[in-house]
Amino acid sequence: MQETHPINPYSDLRRRLQKKLNGFSDDVPESGGIKMVSYRPERTVFPVPELVLFALRDVLGWKWYGEGEKVRWTVRGALDGAPVAFELRKFGFTVIRPEGRDDLDPRILGQLPSALREVEVFLRPLAEQQVANGHVLITNRYSEFNDRYHFFRDHADRSYKRSEQPPRRKEKTVADDSGRVSLSDATRDMNRMLSAQREGFFYSTAMVDSYFSCLEHRLILLRAFTGRPLAEGELLDLLAAKWDEKLKTLFPSPLPESVATALGQMRRIKERIRNPFAHGGVENDRGSLFFRLPKIGAIPANFSKFANSVRFSFLPVEADDHAECCAVFDALDVLLSERELSGPHEMVRWGVDPVFDAKSLSEYAEAVAGGPEHVDAFIEHWSRAWERHANMDY
Repeated sequence: MQETHPINPYSDLRRRLQKKLNGFSDDVPESGGIKMVSYRPERTVFPVPELVLFALRDVLGWKWYGEGEKVRWTVRGALDGAPVAFELRKFGFTVIRPEGRDDLDPRILGQLPSALREVEVFLRPLAEQQVANGHVLITNRYSEFNDRYHFFRDHADRSYKRSEQPPRRKEKTVADDSGRVSLSDATRDMNRMLSAQREGFFYSTAMVDSYFSCLEHRLILLRAFTGRPLAEGELLDLLAAKWDEKLKTLFPSPLPESVATALGQMRRIKERIRNPFAHGGVENDRGSLFFRLPKIGAIPANFSKFANSVRFSFLPVEADDHAECCAVFDALDVLLSERELSGPHEMVRWGVDPVFDAKSLSEYAEAVAGGPEHVDAFIEHWSRAWERHANMDY
């Protein structure tokens, strides 16, 4: 009976890589007595080091080792008969070659990246399939987005508060004290107040934009940690959906009154403040457009609705507007962190990176269903594994 051999799924890619990597070999030469040196190339040369491991180990059959102390993996081979190795260390991707063989560097930094472009072409269909099926991880950056939001909020709070503080004047002598405020003093006080209000306006609009960005990211993470299964293609639809549609996926239909109220308030902030400043001053209800009425002048195209425009007041966002936005954001934050969402919120807050495949979603659902203790245990286990992997403490 004729012996059969499994078909190498990478045979065509292997031929292309061998052509690109002329002079590279999986034969590891003896390196005894040869002094080796290592260096880290610019990160942009090998932005995804894992592709080097795939190309050399999985496709070309180079010997590999892993894991080691502060080293995730090592692949060893030869270039023009000289021993070479590549490692992913805690502090970056590292090239190892014989001392004095600087002539190998242009080959390594030229041929290998060129070969990786062939790998990317080969893997692209697999990547698209995995994405469509939801077999992906999204890095949890909630803390970063939330910190940015609070940075601008805190600065806006301080600026508006400073604008309301009474002026502090130096005491005058009895002889010079007329009990009156000079025109220069009044002008200086007015300029100080307007400057602080304007500063608060700048910070507050940045705060609003930051909150909506944080919200978009947060809703995706929360959807994962609810543990509800995703149909094929649903993740891509969710990522492309508007923020209010994402929000609706977390609550039953019809929406609870508290959620519906918060949604309406958020839409008003979006239309009145966020969109005009995020989209070059364009207002969706044509409040930014003025038509010419003969013998009268410029009239806003939304007529009396211009009273709701962010440009209706001298200062687009005043202290009261800022306080109103903060109150709405605080109320929505509560809705996104209580009851059925309390467990998912803890996973978001503690930085768990969600994976959207069926198995992972099932694990999230099981942890949430078990209550706070199970959620805490899940977060603790995940955090320890993440720290071990990130620090390469193998």
